[in-house]
Amino acid sequence: MSSFANETLFSSGPHAFRFGPWQRRLERREFAGVNGMVILDMGMRFRKIIQTGRLQGETIEQINEIIDQINDLCDGKEHTLVDNHGRSHDHVLLVRFETTTPIRRSRGFYCDYEIEYHQLP
Repeated sequence: MSSFANETLFSSGPHAFRFGPWQRRLERREFAGVNGMVILDMGMRFRKIIQTGRLQGETIEQINEIIDQINDLCDGKEHTLVDNHGRSHDHVLLVRFETTTPIRRSRGFYCDYEIEYHQLP
């Protein structure tokens, strides 16, 4: 079961994670009278993690409460993300949370979402 900051907010519906590559920043410098260039390694920056899924609940109020709890975690602080396979990822910031569909009704209420995290080295 996945969690973020010890909160299991995503267990109400299916969800998946896409882990992007680590980003390394390079500075390219050219000098007059010198052939070629110098490349300076500025170090590791972050990797982007995208989570997509569906929030489900018995009432609209339950869905809105989960949405509010997720928005509260967009606090600029590092947390631990545990993915669907139980792997822990430390130093993770929740950068963006967006519902991609309105809240809809079926056997209960649901809405789809997308979350963007940045994992720092």
